[in-house]
Order: sequence, then structure tokens, then C-alpha cells
Amino acid sequence: MKRKGFTLVEVIMGLFLLGLIFATILPIMSTSFLRLNNQKMRIEMIHLGEMVVERIKAFKEECSESITIYDVNVEDLIEEFKKDKIVEIILPEDKSSERYSLKIIKDEKFNNLWLLSVYVYHNKEGEILDYVEFKGYIPKK
Repeated sequence: MKRKGFTLVEVIMGLFLLGLIFATILPIMSTSFLRLNNQKMRIEMIHLGEMVVERIKAFKEECSESITIYDVNVEDLIEEFKKDKIVEIILPEDKSSERYSLKIIKDEKFNNLWLLSVYVYHNKEGEILDYVEFKGYIPKK
């Protein structure tokens, strides 16, 4: 006699094997997506930090073009930097409006150089990636 379908035991064994496969693959995929998301945030934070440092380095007083960081003119930041030996600026003031916030610290190490430290923070609480830090010396403006 010829059979046309599967027996109940064959179906149950097939479902059991599929369940085993999915039980091992789903946590791996979930972790992969979480790490991919964290890497994306880290890249965005690195890009933002590099952009801030480069905009401050590129500022020239004789240039009429206005360069901004979070709607704050770099010219205003430079004026704040000139006021004191160590200056700390936090941008944006309203942290709920942006995904990342910045802390820019200027320290006058030598007569002609400023040590510029830029910290980029993620504004959501409980994230694995807290901040990215950039430090560099730039010529005194």
C-alpha cells in the first residue's frame, strides 16, 4: 500500500527540529541587531564629535561665512573660549530636542595652543554606549 502523506510522528519530529533551529537562531539575531544599532549610534557620535572639532579648527575671524554647531555660531563659542583659561560649554541647552548632546571643554595649555576636549553623549538613559571623547590641540584663535 502506497502512502500519500506524513505520519503524525514525522510531523511532530519535523516541528521539533524547526523549534530547535529557531530557538538557537533568534537570540543570535536579536543580539546582532542590538550590536548593529549600537555601532550605528557610535558612528553617528564619532561623526558629530569630529565635525565639532573640525568646525572649530576651520574658524577664521576674517571669513564672513557663519559656521554653526547646534544653531550656535562658532564665532560665539570662540568668544566664550577667549574669556577664561578653562571653559566648559554644553550644547544644546534643551537636551530633549536633539539625539546627542555635546560638552566642549577648552583648556589653555600653552600660550599658542588650546586643548580642546569634545564629549558626545547619547541623550537616552540606559543605553550601553554612554559617550565618545575627542581631544586635540588647536591653535589659539
